[in-house]
Amino acid sequence: VHALVLRSHDKRIVVNPHESMRTNAAKGWAAEREAEGRIVVSAKDVRRAIGVAKAVHAHPLAGAILSEGRPEVTLRWDDPETGVPCRGRVDWLRANAIVDVKTVGRYGGSELGTFGRQAASLDYPMSAANYVAGVAALTGQTLPFITIAVEVDAPHFITVSQYDEADLLAGHERMREAIAEYARRTESGQWVDPPQIETVPSPAWYGRTA
Repeated sequence: VHALVLRSHDKRIVVNPHESMRTNAAKGWAAEREAEGRIVVSAKDVRRAIGVAKAVHAHPLAGAILSEGRPEVTLRWDDPETGVPCRGRVDWLRANAIVDVKTVGRYGGSELGTFGRQAASLDYPMSAANYVAGVAALTGQTLPFITIAVEVDAPHFITVSQYDEADLLAGHERMREAIAEYARRTESGQWVDPPQIETVPSPAWYGRTA
């Protein structure tokens, strides 16, 4: 999906000619192609990806956002506070914004409330903070972060959104904590905490009396 949305094509992608990807013949063919560095997909996956890409580029706002800029920009920088080497790969980089394309798997997944829960559970704001920090370190610019969420199932509903300031701040703090922890463990050489007996947390309702 990303290859078609961001680049319109990817020479690494090949379609498995077998009707079923589960047969030994299909698995053998796929293994040979993957050994060559190719990305093997089914015809069904290609049809779905084409539908997603067409929907994104036909969307008045998402299409306009992706009409300018560069796809899949790799960022490498040293964290200015700790010196920790960092990296990231931006889906789409405009002169005035960082753009992330997210696919959601079911009908209604692009709805803001549903996507917000997914974003929180998968730490998307922390990833956003990392990209923003990387671009700032390399260019001196703090750019806004835009997310295009598109449903992989037809009719491929789309939302274009930004995380609110509180979530971005929380993501930034979590990113700083992760980098600081990595720096401490790199310096100490201790990557495993000492073994100890811990307490199992229970849900709030457990143990309540009627």
